Amino acid sequence: MEIINSISPYVSILALIGTYCLIVAYDRSKMPERLRKRGQIAEATVTEILRNPGPLFSSQEGEGYAPVVEFEAHGSIQRHTSTNYQQPCPHQVGQKVVVRYYFYKSIREVLIDGDEASTASPKLLVLGICLCLVGYPFIIIKLMDLI
Repeated sequence: MEIINSISPYVSILALIGTYCLIVAYDRSKMPERLRKRGQIAEATVTEILRNPGPLFSSQEGEGYAPVVEFEAHGSIQRHTSTNYQQPCPHQVGQKVVVRYYFYKSIREVLIDGDEASTASPKLLVLGICLCLVGYPFIIIKLMDLI
């Protein structure tokens, strides 16, 4: 029981981080729907095609390509790099595409029509669930000790 009491404060932080990951994953999964409702539509031009840089901390490039687009919004040229890497890339340099965007204070959301949302949502969801499964039992154990 002493071991649980000594590591409990540190492991409980994992539950908070996991909860945050779940909230962000939910928010990211709702982005396409939010952009369809509140976003503005603009015509963009594909300026380059980027190869997937691969996993974090890896020297290998991943599979697929994503477009980089430029469009005009609020009187200035905006640049957006898609996070939807596909093989083969459905876009070509110089191609005109439709983007939906929503800018408000520090919020900057852009989605190229026809693309799915980022794959970060399912990964964050899994990470959040794992961290919550590790952290919340320690919180419950601590609360049971208080009763």
